Amino acid sequence: MIMKTKQIKYSIAALVASVTVTTSCSRFEEMNINRNAVQNTTATTFVQPTVFNYEYRMINRSFTLTSQLMQYTVGHQQNADKISNYRIQNSVAAGYWNDFYSVGGNAQAMLEQAKKDKNDAALAVASIIKVIAMSTLTDAYGDVPYFEALQGYTSGGTEFTPRYDSQKEIYRDMFRLLEEANTLLAQSKENFDASEDYMYKGDIKKWRKLGNSIYLRLLMRAALKDEVDVETESLFAVSKLNQIFSYPADYPVFESREDAADVPFNDAVAAQQTPFFSWRAGSWNSNMICERLMNEMYVLDSDENVILSDPRLNFYFDNKRVGAPTQVTYQELVPYVDIVAHYNRGLIQNRDHFSIMCFSEIWFIWAEAAHRKWISGTAKSYYDRAVAESVYEWNPDASESIVSSFLSNPLVSLDGLRDDAALERIMTQKWISTVLVGIEAWCDYRRTGYPEMPVKSLAGNDSVLPTRLLYPADEEFRNPVNYDEAVNGWLGGVNNMKTEVWWADHNQKRKKE
Repeated sequence: MIMKTKQIKYSIAALVASVTVTTSCSRFEEMNINRNAVQNTTATTFVQPTVFNYEYRMINRSFTLTSQLMQYTVGHQQNADKISNYRIQNSVAAGYWNDFYSVGGNAQAMLEQAKKDKNDAALAVASIIKVIAMSTLTDAYGDVPYFEALQGYTSGGTEFTPRYDSQKEIYRDMFRLLEEANTLLAQSKENFDASEDYMYKGDIKKWRKLGNSIYLRLLMRAALKDEVDVETESLFAVSKLNQIFSYPADYPVFESREDAADVPFNDAVAAQQTPFFSWRAGSWNSNMICERLMNEMYVLDSDENVILSDPRLNFYFDNKRVGAPTQVTYQELVPYVDIVAHYNRGLIQNRDHFSIMCFSEIWFIWAEAAHRKWISGTAKSYYDRAVAESVYEWNPDASESIVSSFLSNPLVSLDGLRDDAALERIMTQKWISTVLVGIEAWCDYRRTGYPEMPVKSLAGNDSVLPTRLLYPADEEFRNPVNYDEAVNGWLGGVNNMKTEVWWADHNQKRKKE
């Protein structure tokens, strides 16, 4: 297990080398002066490399892991052991684990430096980044090392076998960190150096909005589970969510697309390119767009007249409008090779930003919360704003008439829908909107069961869409006592992909063919 915090100045260089394998000795000087690498030891110098490091790794995992799990894409590898068939190799699970513990370690290092600097704003920002990294881990695996993890920085490198903590207690502490961050940033008066933060230019008001917006995301994760907990154990997620909604001056969240957590990338600067920058055509073509996604965004009638054409189509996909079936054999995919759609390589490979969290997500959260009667207002008003903002996030120049027409389409509109049908429509559009946004779609599915994901007989994992990632195989040897306790405890004796994480403990809706 990688628990020892790495010196952050090496993080970006190691990251680029591990994914693209193109960094040469001739670029040593360039990497040494890379502004994505920490050049001194004040806490705020950790911000840019840690945020960039997180999102670089996250969009790579979103493309290769979440896209196939959540039927955005279908893998075209010849063997059946692929993620779209719910067969996740240990190297994938281990890579994800190492990626985000590394980011969490850098966030912890920043937090400790902020204490030394006596910089409350930096302490708050470090706490927010730590929550983003650690929520990514616990939401993927469930119970993970948390309270004793990341302590290589403070323990002098002596703590390598941390205990696994319950996800509920991890959430409780993450909520504490976000509460404290909101208070500290409300009291802070000065921004920090814009050159240390390409995302927000050191604007602490925007960081405060991000912290509270992430708070909303995690509160929504916990809210359904919290309703069935006894009061003494409750995290009071629903009441806190309502408080954030009701008192925006006390808990400001994203108020516009300019507030969104959009991490900048730059194809002209080697250290700021996307992880897809040097991918060749084969890597793109091996990820076909799934018919499940295409059939929600592009619909023809029996005479092949278009009755739905999502305004985001040309931004998500190339110029083809055919999706591939999932959980089929390689031979069954062959006929689709020349006709199936792929991600829009021209846009995505060199995209100038990717989002940790989008503005539209706030409105989808409000739409679901209103549907569940947790906040005031109508689900439709929030939903319409959410869908519109998602369109604008990809096409800021979309006309009002195009967006209005899209929202009035019977296959998109919330009009006339009630109960589960309304929730399914909200979550389906949220699923479409969160393409390449972390693991949000996977989390929403595990939490609500929507949108339904067809499961066929070829699917592995006993035809269950994985509910969690496996703990890395080497944990059994590196941290045997605590690993065994976790596996024999909440996992019931087997390191499996079918046990629900804490907040996803509900009756899943799954459809088998």
